[in-house]
Amino acid sequence: MLDQMPGTTTLHSLSALLAHPEFQRGLAEADEAFLETYEPAPLTEEEMVEEIEMNIGRWVTERAKILDRVYGYPPSSYLCNLGFVVGMINKGLTYAQ
Repeated sequence: MLDQMPGTTTLHSLSALLAHPEFQRGLAEADEAFLETYEPAPLTEEEMVEEIEMNIGRWVTERAKILDRVYGYPPSSYLCNLGFVVGMINKGLTYAQ
């Protein structure tokens, strides 16, 4: 029955994304980093857009790879960065309830 509902393709796609180890790594990093960046309060739309622009743009991703190499961090993949952004937004939205 669930597979006949509209949007189930999206749910399956999101399940695959959520199960990916790099995406999970980004989610975990966001959970640890949220309170280092923001107050324990809901994120504004502007803050959410800023998270997206600061973490998943092409130039930001390329720059992060270089910095990761220079400082000896494990390289961040795009999926990790995407997980980080989703995690930060999710954490900010939890304060809205």
